[in-house]
Amino acid sequence: MSVDIVSRSAWGARPWTNDVATVPLSERTEFYIHYDGGTPVSRTGVAVPQAIEREHLGNGWSGIGYHFVVDQAGTVYEGRGWNLQGAHCPNHNRSAIGVQIAVGGDQAPSDAALRSARALYDMACARTGRQLAMRGHRDGFATSCPGTRLYAWVKAGMPAPGGGSTGGGAATPYPGYLIRRGSTGGAVRVVQSVLTRRGYSVGRFGADGVFGGDTEAAVRRFQSDQRISSDGVVGPVTWSRLMP
Repeated sequence: MSVDIVSRSAWGARPWTNDVATVPLSERTEFYIHYDGGTPVSRTGVAVPQAIEREHLGNGWSGIGYHFVVDQAGTVYEGRGWNLQGAHCPNHNRSAIGVQIAVGGDQAPSDAALRSARALYDMACARTGRQLAMRGHRDGFATSCPGTRLYAWVKAGMPAPGGGSTGGGAATPYPGYLIRRGSTGGAVRVVQSVLTRRGYSVGRFGADGVFGGDTEAAVRRFQSDQRISSDGVVGPVTWSRLMP
């Protein structure tokens, strides 16, 4: 799955009031889901991240504290992005990507919102090259966040309702390294999932995040059908053919 992200400049984010530390992707090990609190959210569009930014600035923070915000239409707004330290869960702001789904109380998240949040998770795994732990805010801090509905969704493995792409179908970005036999993690799972959807079996364990002989054989078959070098290694060319 993939998703377009509305940039900070596009939704009207204010400049950071203080410098925000950068965090290398190698430190990311978790993916945290949040909600807006006890009151259902009626805001739409850019008003969603703008309201969160005002609240977080009022807390004395440098700006919006989440890395991304997802509204009920499934639109994703950039907060701190992939490379900045968050301000969403004490003791987990460096290790975790924090995503708020803009619902509150017992408000049900839309299928579009859940698909986009799951797409962000898959992108995060691909970028870091590892399977990130799925967490709700309450797993790292004494809080009711992210509410009963979202927490149950997290514990169920963050399934994407109906599957498929969201947010305009932008391709999942190449993670920046070769994926080959012996590789493990989120990028491997993405490759295995796409291969399976396109009819190339990766073995009886499916998308388990471990690049073994069955996955290598599937990659070779795909490469042969694409008439590119059949070396069983997923580099930028093979990735671009897999992720149309």
